Amino acid sequence: MTESLFLRNLWYFAMHGSFLKRGKLLSKEILGERIVFGRDENDIPFALKDNCPHRGVPLSNGWYDGKEIQCCYHGWKFDHTGTCTKIPALADEKFDCNKIKVFKYPCKEINGTVWIYIPRSKSQLQGAEERVPDLLIPAGKKFRFVEKVTMPANIDHSVIGLIDPAHVTFVHQSWYWRSAKKLKLKEKKFEPSELGFKMARHKPSSNSKGYSILKGETSTEINFQLPGNRFEHIRVGNHEIVSITCLTPINENETELNHIFYATFGFVKYLWWPLRYLGKQFIHQDLHVFRKLSKGLETKPTLMLIGEPDAQARWYHELKREWDLSQQNNTPFENPVKEKMLHWIT
Repeated sequence: MTESLFLRNLWYFAMHGSFLKRGKLLSKEILGERIVFGRDENDIPFALKDNCPHRGVPLSNGWYDGKEIQCCYHGWKFDHTGTCTKIPALADEKFDCNKIKVFKYPCKEINGTVWIYIPRSKSQLQGAEERVPDLLIPAGKKFRFVEKVTMPANIDHSVIGLIDPAHVTFVHQSWYWRSAKKLKLKEKKFEPSELGFKMARHKPSSNSKGYSILKGETSTEINFQLPGNRFEHIRVGNHEIVSITCLTPINENETELNHIFYATFGFVKYLWWPLRYLGKQFIHQDLHVFRKLSKGLETKPTLMLIGEPDAQARWYHELKREWDLSQQNNTPFENPVKEKMLHWIT
């Protein structure tokens, strides 16, 4: 079986909720599909295929009054369910325009972030509610937005870069993180999780300065989940920090990276701007090296995955294949990852 680049029947991060304003439409490309987002009269996000079914003009180029979208070409109107409510030029009053539909994607706002379900078949949405992302924080709490960048690479290269431990030494050399002069042998226990694998809870490495400023007994658990989300949950005494990086394919050549952050420390609101600056700097270090990677991949070189530092990359491809097979054959997904201790030097 040829491995698919894009995985479907899964939820993808669309945007932080602050980007989606009431009375405004926002168009995005996700997995090569053009989608228009908005908020209905109850402030609930919705997502529709970004084409008028009449002549194909993007609905996002039309007008939205907070209740209905009107196409800019012939003025057809649609509500937030995608149902056509009016065809201005039609003289036949008996024609039921409500039968005309624009495809509506399952869409949810979770902890102040907007997620969209991309189905394999637009006529089969019954599995959408089964794997709604758990963002690890109480329902009433919201994530802060850190940064959004477009990686000049497909989802596979982007994910491997996200979960690769060996690049940290060379790409993220910073006074506040770690130095290439202080390499240490790492031994980490990994376990399978629902849609991926996790680095079991452990005490952070002593050569990671970013953790050293946290006071109290500190532990962290890092969890990777298909289709491309990395969750880091840090406990510091009675407090917790949740840092999530989400990769959403735009098309075959670009992937959007979004980073969101939550903490129970009261003082975070006073330090938020310097913290956000450091987070953005960290992400742009990755972006900088990915621009170099993009240039190198133009010649289509033969690539390789070597040893335990690349084990997570191999697991990712195995997980993708198993998910694809389960969706094609309509069989339960079986996680191929087994519990294992991995070793590398960073």
